[in-house]
Amino acid sequence: MVCLLSIVIPVYNRQKSLELLLSDLTSAIVSGGYQEPVELIVVDDGSAEPIKIPDFKVAVSLYRLPKNSGAPRARALGFGKSSGEFVHFHDSDDGFGEGWLAGIIGELQDNPELDVLLTGRNDISREGSRYRYQTFFHRHADQPERIRQRLVYRNCMGPLGGVTFARRVIEQIEFRNFLSCQDWQMYLDAMEHATILKSRADISYCFNVSGDDRISHNPAKKLIGHLQLSRLTAGKSVFGRNIRLFYLMTCKRHIMSKQGVMLFFYRKRRFRLWFCYLLASIYWRLH
Repeated sequence: MVCLLSIVIPVYNRQKSLELLLSDLTSAIVSGGYQEPVELIVVDDGSAEPIKIPDFKVAVSLYRLPKNSGAPRARALGFGKSSGEFVHFHDSDDGFGEGWLAGIIGELQDNPELDVLLTGRNDISREGSRYRYQTFFHRHADQPERIRQRLVYRNCMGPLGGVTFARRVIEQIEFRNFLSCQDWQMYLDAMEHATILKSRADISYCFNVSGDDRISHNPAKKLIGHLQLSRLTAGKSVFGRNIRLFYLMTCKRHIMSKQGVMLFFYRKRRFRLWFCYLLASIYWRLH
């Protein structure tokens, strides 16, 4: 049988959370009889202590990068080693909702022409669990051009753990090593080649919002990542290079909450930032 789904898991210094994730995944594979259509690939992104894979009833392929190079390069290596008709990238500290694997496999088997499949998620934090799904994508999955336009201004597809791509789409993208907005960049690239989209909000995975080493918790990386992203989106936006000012304003609340990073920058340009943010916010909401 041809491999249907490759699940690629980059990992850096997360041995325990990886073991929990693989335990859940391998149990779901065995109970569902998915040993042939599913393959598991782990990429150790230069962890201080080399990652080890315990014995499971399902084979898990392990590859290593010689030094910490960032999740995009680890994903690229994992994808290069994969063979599935569809590919799913998953963070090592996230999890899977009950029935996630069966739902994904069933959808891909029923609709092999899909380019992108988006699911819902359960945001797991210290306060508990909150179910969410990408409302805009869910409503407009039959209008890929509209999704492309919205992605220039907003990540309307959420975290990467909610997305499964057709192999033919991933083969066309570039794994750029941005300091943040890595998922968003992948969506922008992928949507240039994707035409058949589907939202399955009834299928969900578990997104660890409180992860201490999340890139989104680092204000400097978040800021630089948005600036890197603006180089890609400037040519797609009616605002040109000024799209970076819109991104910076969307980051402001997060950055200000992190001990006032870049406070002087925002004060000095507050009127220009606010004006661009207002125009762009009105524009993307109307399109």
